[in-house]
Order: sequence, then C-alpha cells, then structure tokens
Amino acid sequence: MTTDTESLLLDLETQRCDAMKRADYARLREILHPGLTHVHAKGQTDDYDSYFRSGGTHVDYQQIDRSDLKVQVLGHSAVMTGRQMLVAVRKDGSGTVRIDSRVLQVWTQDGAQGPWRQIAFQTTPLAMSIT
Repeated sequence: MTTDTESLLLDLETQRCDAMKRADYARLREILHPGLTHVHAKGQTDDYDSYFRSGGTHVDYQQIDRSDLKVQVLGHSAVMTGRQMLVAVRKDGSGTVRIDSRVLQVWTQDGAQGPWRQIAFQTTPLAMSIT
C-alpha cells in the first residue's frame, strides 16, 4: 500500500523529470533543495548552484524514464531508489548520450508542513553509450 507521502514524492519525481525535459529551470529550482548534492553518471558532483550552471544546460533531454521506484519515508526524510533510462542530445552536436542506471535519491521536508525537495541524487550506470 502506498502512503500519501509516497504518492506525493513519486509525483514530484515525475515533475522533476518533466521539468528536465522541458528545460524548466524555474520548476527545478522549486523541486531541488538549496543544499543539493548531485552525483552524475561519470562521478562529477554538483551542488545547487553549480547544477544550474552546468547540469542539463549542455544537453537536450529527450527521454527520462523511471521504473521500479521504491520510496522509504523516514520522518521528514525519504529515500527513493529505482531505475532510470536517460537519453540526451548534446547541444554542441557531439552526439547522443544514453544511460541506463540505478538511482538513489534523498528527499527532505522542511518542518511538518514544508514542501518536500530533493537534497541528494546519485546515479550508477548499468550501461552507457555515446553516439
């Protein structure tokens, strides 16, 4: 049985992926926590500010499919795990990136009534190709 909080977090993850595909950085700024740590598939790390300077601005996301999502709510924090298939076209014309990965995310809620926001993201590639 899925709790209301689990449903909310799954919906926020859908919104995050949609915002990435639409390059809606205003919405992403609402979903991502200012204390963000984002670990990319090749191991480079961004914080909130550097994510918006580099993260996603050099590619057009064509596909971000999430599957096998599981959420474990722990008070005002939650851990989300699952699979992600990402396809992005580099804006400089140097190719298309396809990454099939496992993802670990941490979501946090500021206070009992505050919004839930993603504070940590790490992707571990199962398969990656650049064409």
